[in-house]
Amino acid sequence: MIYNDKNLYAEEMSDSIAYREIYAVSVNRYIDNLRSEADKSRGGFITPQSLAADREHYRSEFYKMLGRPLTEYSADLPLPGASKEFIGRDDMGTIYRILIEVTEGFTFYGILFLPVHFDDTMKYPFVISQHGGGGTPELCSDFYTDTNYTHMTRRVQEKNAVVFAPQLLLWDKNNFSAEYNREDADNDLKQLGSSITALEIFCIMRSIDYFCAQSYIDADKIGMIGLSYGGFYTMVTAAADTRIKSAYSSCFLNDRLTYNRNDWVWFNAANTFLDAETAALIAPRRLYIEAGKKDMLFDYRSAINEYERLLPYYEAAQALDNLCFNVFDGDHMLDYGNKGLDFFFAGIDNNG
Repeated sequence: MIYNDKNLYAEEMSDSIAYREIYAVSVNRYIDNLRSEADKSRGGFITPQSLAADREHYRSEFYKMLGRPLTEYSADLPLPGASKEFIGRDDMGTIYRILIEVTEGFTFYGILFLPVHFDDTMKYPFVISQHGGGGTPELCSDFYTDTNYTHMTRRVQEKNAVVFAPQLLLWDKNNFSAEYNREDADNDLKQLGSSITALEIFCIMRSIDYFCAQSYIDADKIGMIGLSYGGFYTMVTAAADTRIKSAYSSCFLNDRLTYNRNDWVWFNAANTFLDAETAALIAPRRLYIEAGKKDMLFDYRSAINEYERLLPYYEAAQALDNLCFNVFDGDHMLDYGNKGLDFFFAGIDNNG
């Protein structure tokens, strides 16, 4: 090769491959070593006994890991405003679209379902029904066709509960044309001390603020249910908000070192809160976890391992009766069986 009239050394591109391979192996080995250390570090950070002794300290650390605006949440925040648009009535009740101003200039969208014999002089259990990846509140509520949600929203509404199905930044842009980029938004937020998870948990918590102020909601009977990404948000929101008395997380709990999507991991999480430790923040409240034996997205056997790590936390909380794990004979879906819903509703003492 010639550069400025000088003869330069030249070689085949393949001559240096082995050296790059050495570096790549070193990076992976370094990660493996840090992960081995993290198991010990996490065990020193949080134990079943230390969590049972000071839950709010660990909840505060969980907030810090996820970032703003979760760290700024307070029960003293002004109540959110909201506007409702009537959609219609069907055999199961009345339906509204609702826009909630969670903070000034920030609007959160969802659908509100009232039970069939709704009476605003009565108080009802309140349940958040959370869609998953590529989903919408309409999809998880049977607006178009049957889905892997297996009538999730409507099965809850049928239990004489008020249901709120929020929209997260997760819809399928091929079917629902509003544009967004979740990964870019998460990266931008993380640069600013936040995360998309912290923001959307905050939105759900502010929605709970709004509904708890409504005369027809029993604020002591709040639950949350979700599939896949919805199972993720059910777990992390119930960990963050103790007003949620019962949680039903379907097809999410697993080994987060294996399933480590950008928006499922945060700085230093392996040393502090993986799935078992996050779910442990729900104790002693009721938690139902399920995994599909035929799930092609998540290996149910890893979910079993994570559940076994969770058990000692519920045991230390003297709340083993409030924890249930079920591997059902199904795919990536909410179980058709009623075991989960029965357990879930027992946690919010629904006598409707």
